[in-house]
Amino acid sequence: MFRSKQIRTAIVEGVCDKRFLSQWLPTGTAIRFDGLDGKPLVNLAYTNSKMKPYSDYEFLYFFADVDFDAIVKQPLVNHPSFIYNAFCFEENRLHYNDLETYLINTSAFEKVLVNLDIDANEADGLRERLERASRVTGSLRAADILVQRTNNLRSSVLNGLEIRAFFNSRDITFNETDLFNALPRWSNYREYTDDLIEMAKRLDRESPTGWTLSRGHDLTEMLALHLEHRGQRGMTAEKLELMLRLACELSAFQVSPMGRRLTKPWGMAVICSTTEG
Repeated sequence: MFRSKQIRTAIVEGVCDKRFLSQWLPTGTAIRFDGLDGKPLVNLAYTNSKMKPYSDYEFLYFFADVDFDAIVKQPLVNHPSFIYNAFCFEENRLHYNDLETYLINTSAFEKVLVNLDIDANEADGLRERLERASRVTGSLRAADILVQRTNNLRSSVLNGLEIRAFFNSRDITFNETDLFNALPRWSNYREYTDDLIEMAKRLDRESPTGWTLSRGHDLTEMLALHLEHRGQRGMTAEKLELMLRLACELSAFQVSPMGRRLTKPWGMAVICSTTEG
């Protein structure tokens, strides 16, 4: 498609990433989206793009969340055409682990709250509580990766996590003690749950910077439960994520680690060359 029609391709994790980026593409821009089936596919496509004949052409761009790669010391792809949500290679610094966490830390969050008839002045307090609560789930998820790796296990020790069962939707807190005590009930490896908890506590101690242990989908699920408690019937994580994407200002995205990387001379600068409105 590139050789015949000069159409470039952006490989993204899912349809939400496509929608987020597409909103700023001018009509007729010769970029198509593909992938849409998770981060492993994005990484595989990047690996294959370095092989002949694809390596002779600059027609592919890759978008992925950092997730917990930085925490568990999983090497990141440092290439101008590979854009992470939200890691800055120039600063060698992790800002946020994924798109949703980034959006909650922009003015899009205040705009969503106002549209739900919640005072924007509550935003910082809600962020603080969400960050603290998400450290509980995030530390377990990151620890799960490390315990699997250390013990050469074939599957997850954590084996999923039902947030609602241990989450106080009124004050946005977790009953950490009940959660830890319940882990062996559904774990794939009950004999490793103590290792999992110990590793999670270690990561929490060693990663004091805000949001380093936050997972975006956990944050939006917690916030949805809190808003539901406050009378927003039918609120879901998916609805919140859509609202956050639509509320994000282009000017904010332009100065983010993702937006700055897209302004490289041969990158997808077309996204960041448009003006709002």
